[in-house]
Amino acid sequence: EGELGDLTKAERDLRHLTAELEERILRDFKTGFAKIREEFHHYFRIIFGGGKGDISYVELRTSAADEGEGEELEGSAESEYGVDITVDLPRKRIKGLAMLSGGERALVSIALLFAITAVNPPPFLVLDETDAALDEANSQKYAVILKELSKKSQLILITHNRETMKQAGVLYGVTMDENGISKILSLKFEETEGYGSR
Repeated sequence: EGELGDLTKAERDLRHLTAELEERILRDFKTGFAKIREEFHHYFRIIFGGGKGDISYVELRTSAADEGEGEELEGSAESEYGVDITVDLPRKRIKGLAMLSGGERALVSIALLFAITAVNPPPFLVLDETDAALDEANSQKYAVILKELSKKSQLILITHNRETMKQAGVLYGVTMDENGISKILSLKFEETEGYGSR
């Protein structure tokens, strides 16, 4: 009887702990999502020179846990959620992602990536050609944001964009000599400051 009582108490404690953890996870998620939403709007305005970018957490669909029966049993439904992105570009009547050009879509995804990074900065971040679709004016905005993010995370960028390269502390490149052998070049910009003024 004592063992049964111990098991019942342990079950009750585990259920209580599970409920507390679920509540904390939901609270932390909502807080984090609100911060990302705020940062997304901030970066969207920088990149597009105004307008409004917003993200919302939406229920996509509800599916039955037991699909073999064809009937949804009480408590067996699971909801699937996703993120909806809405945009309002300055000086344009564009309200949805489907109406954006490829370059504009790239800018929206960059704004969202930077928002997530700003809220929870990783120790380092690898960005592979994220600026490839940008024109020169947008590349300059992108470069300014990179400078801001580099204060929080070590950035490793793979790029062909001059504006992005100007923000680098160290630049690595690959070149090929007459013999067809690849060589790695490195350049620290702080060492080259003042070189052209001599």
